[in-house]
Parts: sequence; structure tokens; C-alpha cells
Amino acid sequence: MSGLSQRAQGSPSSGGEGFDWVSLVQAGVRGLGLRPAEFWALTPAELALMLGRAAPPALGRAGLVDLMAAFPDGQAGHDGLNTKGGDA
Repeated sequence: MSGLSQRAQGSPSSGGEGFDWVSLVQAGVRGLGLRPAEFWALTPAELALMLGRAAPPALGRAGLVDLMAAFPDGQAGHDGLNTKGGDA
């Protein structure tokens, strides 16, 4: 296996199993006939749809309520944005 393929599929030192980029690029370029620039411009959802996989479900009302509770307006985030009364 080439060095590129090993890095593309991840390594034990990265803490995970990695991601099989080689197979995804082959599916997009060879299987779907995309040019490399077209492949890399796709979002994961677009690529999944083109490969015939079901799109993830849309965010429902309950999910939105959970997000709003977890990240209420008016509190500073990690980057200091979304503060009330501060200069943006």
C-alpha cells in the first residue's frame, strides 16, 4: 500500500479507523464519472444521494428545541460571539 493510501485510510496513531477516501474518490470519479474538482465540490449529503444512499433525516421540531436549549441566544460561545449588548 502506498503512503498516500495509508494516510487516506487513517492510521492507528490517529485514534480511529480512518476514512476510506480512496474508495470514495474511485466511486465518484470512476463510478459516477465526476471530474476531481466536481467530486471535491460535493457535500457529503450530495455524494451520498448520488451514490444512491438515503439522505439523513431533516432536523425536526424536537431536534431544534434540543439545540436551542443546548445553545441559547445571548451567551458567549467559545469564540466570544453571540454576546448580548457587545460590539460585533
